[in-house]
Amino acid sequence: MAKQWRAAVIGAGLVGDWHVRVLPKLAETKLVAVCDADVSRANASLAKHQVSGVPVYQTTAEMYRKEELDSVHICTPSGSHLEIAGEAMALGKSIVCEKPLEISTERVDQMIEEAKRRSVRIAGIFQNRWNEANRTIRSATESGRFGRLTWAGSFTPWYRPDKYYAPGGWRGTWKMDGGGAVMNQGIHQIDLLQWIMGPVKRVSAYAASRIHDTIEVEDTMSCALEFANGAFGTFVSTTAMWPGSPTRLEVGGEKGTAVSENGLKRFEFAEKQPADADLLERLNPAKATNSGGGKSAGDAGVDLHSLNIGSIYRAWNEGKEAETWGPEARKAVAIVQAMYESVRGGGTSVAVR
Repeated sequence: MAKQWRAAVIGAGLVGDWHVRVLPKLAETKLVAVCDADVSRANASLAKHQVSGVPVYQTTAEMYRKEELDSVHICTPSGSHLEIAGEAMALGKSIVCEKPLEISTERVDQMIEEAKRRSVRIAGIFQNRWNEANRTIRSATESGRFGRLTWAGSFTPWYRPDKYYAPGGWRGTWKMDGGGAVMNQGIHQIDLLQWIMGPVKRVSAYAASRIHDTIEVEDTMSCALEFANGAFGTFVSTTAMWPGSPTRLEVGGEKGTAVSENGLKRFEFAEKQPADADLLERLNPAKATNSGGGKSAGDAGVDLHSLNIGSIYRAWNEGKEAETWGPEARKAVAIVQAMYESVRGGGTSVAVR
């Protein structure tokens, strides 16, 4: 039988709550502990999802003393991931870490190297890769249906009120959030762009906080992209466009155009295939039940998280690295880092490293 991983969730906020909900339902995992400085929040999450018999700890030190764990899910503020992962890996635990893996490539690289040194696994969460519309578009690029790719764009026209940034004092800070609408929200679309189109070579970006006066970082960015394959692109991400709308991803080339926007909005090629019409009908955006996070952080389902996490553990059970393993999760952080460098240079072109 495949191994059932004894997993703990560290951080029981909004995203940690999703992990608490998902882990007991996967055949590959058993939720054995939750750790959060706010014990009442962790207990509330377990109660909400009717999960019983799982102890809650206020500190990781106590949890590691008392529990036998195979893996930990890190769902804490982004700038704390390195230290939490390092502590767990030193004890032989594998890591499932929410996006971004960390707030700089230097810190991401330390996590990857530590995993290698300790002979444990590390994987990130980029759940939108498991959105069927996005996977359909990637499959079309891989099979050459677009012909020569010319342009790709992503748009994250989201909205967050000022009160979103207040709790905990970490959102909207460079030290713990690592950035704003790009590092925290738009990074999902950045990952999709490079996953579908291939490596981003250079970027040129402008950003500012347009409506959130109390945060240190941007709430709006517009960026031009040059891909390694010669195609160009546009990236927009904001938390300042009321009321907030679903993300949009568009890919085009000499033989076709496709759009993912809360479903498969367009999938049109010079060389049609019988399955195309069925895909458009089955993945019709009119069937969507939420804004995918556009209107609020909670206005999204957990199905994609379940698929992403399940995929990680199935890969590990097969002795393989996960699709979103450390070096793959690093790519989006490197692109974001180049974007911020470009902003500091007044929109100058910056190579992605």
